[in-house]
Amino acid sequence: MLQETKAIILMRKPFKDECLIVAAYTELLGRVDYVLYGAHNRQNGRKLAFLQPMSIVTIIADYRPNREMQVIRDIQCAVPLPSLLADPSKNTVALFLAEFLTHALRTNEPDAILFQFLHDSVMWLNLTSSHIANFHISFLVRLSVFLGFMPNLGPLQPNMRYFDLLHSDYVHYASPNAELIDQDEQLFLRKLLRINYRNMFLFVMSRDERSNLLNRIVHYYQLHIQGFGQLKTLDILHEVFD
Repeated sequence: MLQETKAIILMRKPFKDECLIVAAYTELLGRVDYVLYGAHNRQNGRKLAFLQPMSIVTIIADYRPNREMQVIRDIQCAVPLPSLLADPSKNTVALFLAEFLTHALRTNEPDAILFQFLHDSVMWLNLTSSHIANFHISFLVRLSVFLGFMPNLGPLQPNMRYFDLLHSDYVHYASPNAELIDQDEQLFLRKLLRINYRNMFLFVMSRDERSNLLNRIVHYYQLHIQGFGQLKTLDILHEVFD
């Protein structure tokens, strides 16, 4: 049957001749992998412009639940994003976020609240005229809430030296291979967990500090999402905000 849903584009890649595989996070179906046949013919060529990373689109597809990839029948721009596409810094952030979400969002269970967060984040990135160097940091911190593994520091534990990031628990001693942060890092993490798009410019960091923090956050996701893998766009993002 034909299924129409809003979606956020995560990834596209060639598939056989004149075809594309398109990964999207949809409002009604969660994560869906689509195939677009005849992607480069005259009729469908204009649709390629709608398949940029983090684009907000409306997809009409021949949807069959037991099929691995759904077939796109039509795709339209749902929300124009001129600033995101034209600004090199914003475009790079969008590219990074799209790749990150491709690794992080794997379920085909719909989540309307998560979709709204992604939608609002894209809109904010497109519309904001303020400094965006910390946008992706704020995004990843907030995303962990929706995925269910935001660090739960709870009340301060003065007698506990370390906080275990994997198990969200305080421990007395550092054990081998444990993912721990010390008391100074705990104080910074408490501050970081309050970051959002409105106050992100208040978090002043050097290039190295921001790069190290981003690497730590990515590693945190890798701890909690099995098979998360490596990100190709991470180095590009570091260069843009160098």
